[in-house]
Amino acid sequence: MIDRIILIRNGTVVIGERVEQQDILIRGETIESIGDLPDVMPDEVFEARGLLVLPGAIDPHIHFNESNKGHRGVHDYLTGGRAAAFGGTTTVIDFGDQIHGQPLLSVLDVKREEARGRAVIDWNLHPIINHVTPEVLEEIPDVVAAGLPSIKCFMTFRSLTGESAVNMYSGKPGRIISDDDFLNLSGRLREAGGMLMVHAEDSAIIDRNALDSQEQGRTKAIDHARCRPPESEASAIRRIVEVAGQTDGRIYIVHLSSIDGLDQVIEARRRGQPVWAETCPHFLIFTEEKLKQDDGYKWLGSPPLRDEATQSALWSGLTEGHISVVATDDCAFSLASKTAGADNFDLCPEGMPGIEPRLTLLYSEGVARGRLSLPQMVNLLSTTPAELFGLAPKKGSLTPGSDADIVLFDPAVDWTMSQETLHMASDYTAYEGVKVTGKVSKVFSRGDLIVDGEDFLAEPGRGEFVACSPSA
Repeated sequence: MIDRIILIRNGTVVIGERVEQQDILIRGETIESIGDLPDVMPDEVFEARGLLVLPGAIDPHIHFNESNKGHRGVHDYLTGGRAAAFGGTTTVIDFGDQIHGQPLLSVLDVKREEARGRAVIDWNLHPIINHVTPEVLEEIPDVVAAGLPSIKCFMTFRSLTGESAVNMYSGKPGRIISDDDFLNLSGRLREAGGMLMVHAEDSAIIDRNALDSQEQGRTKAIDHARCRPPESEASAIRRIVEVAGQTDGRIYIVHLSSIDGLDQVIEARRRGQPVWAETCPHFLIFTEEKLKQDDGYKWLGSPPLRDEATQSALWSGLTEGHISVVATDDCAFSLASKTAGADNFDLCPEGMPGIEPRLTLLYSEGVARGRLSLPQMVNLLSTTPAELFGLAPKKGSLTPGSDADIVLFDPAVDWTMSQETLHMASDYTAYEGVKVTGKVSKVFSRGDLIVDGEDFLAEPGRGEFVACSPSA
């Protein structure tokens, strides 16, 4: 079969720190060359004058086929992948819960089956370990070698009535692991070239607050936030940084949400520890005022939304390079599922649909407002996630030989996000009425045009598992 040749012409291309008008030649699934290419004879030409040409975004924190507190999420590898693509995301990294009594690698078999015939963009997986055993520790090198070098664990969501009981806050068996377990995992991952992802909230603080709040009848969305104060995140980050420091293990803090937590990350990085952090669009766009509304349950998640001062600090963390990635933590449920916990946060599945708006929000609130440069935005959404999680050089940049995952983005379009203008599968959006500048125009995934304006062209099942490489 002869590879199809595509020319993207006259776009403003972002490559590293350079932003300049260039042509991009795609042959088959990969980028062949970049520059002034007047003499090529392509099969198809796409005119990109006036458009930004960006590497496909990578979302390293999404939850497809999620179950929480008895509710099933509405995003899977088709519906969630479609929404991701409309938002300029061409690769996602999902999570798979450890299956007790089975090898850790069995989580990959589960996700392959979920993706079979449905995945429309490329994907990888972070195994979640809830129960550390000698057998699990022995498996780590094989799991990393299989292309799953990042493993997630929790410092919260304790089972309150026994190890096999469902946790009243997460809706799942107790997920918290001990500091000794973190030490063992960090060391084993360090040896294998892997990285430990951590949900860093201090369970001792949260559990006490939550039980008191329930007993006193304070059960609204804002009460959920009060149970998880900023110090619970800072305390947990301080602990995990100290534990990982004993092994020089690589640590990635998910969904950073607090000033004190950010300070802990900054201090660790200044000491030379291999520590990275992500934050999420909802922390950059919304504040806890949303949680005070009658429908505050729509924005309920862990960690919770914070105040304006925190929001400003997180933007500064991005600008100054202290926060390395912006991921969505997409966890999409129906409105009926969320309203089940309208009066009691104990019953509300946590998270919100957010996989689509990320690129536009970061451009509109970051680049267009002068908070970020275009190269900074690309680093946060594409280049750094690819490097941290072992997808580079295949993903994350517009360089010859890399996958032709390319986004054409119109920086001049003003529009309003709503349930009607977004493409996520939930029947509500947390971003209703948010006015933005900039919109995805076209998306290529491995050379295939999968989004063309409002047309979705990807065939279900075309998305592939992409093995991630361990760090050197």
